Amino acid sequence: MSSADRADAPIYHSLVAEHGDVLTETREVAEQTQREITEALDFSALRVAPKTP
Repeated sequence: MSSADRADAPIYHSLVAEHGDVLTETREVAEQTQREITEALDFSALRVAPKTP
């Protein structure tokens, strides 16, 4: 549901008032989780040890 659809849906506003904006909260948590996963799996700072002869 786009933000334009939400503006035209009175039931949406009453549900948000009653339960909070679950869709927005879920999206924010998913985005934060994605950022944390990206940081956790970023191995670019690791260096390969030189091979010994």
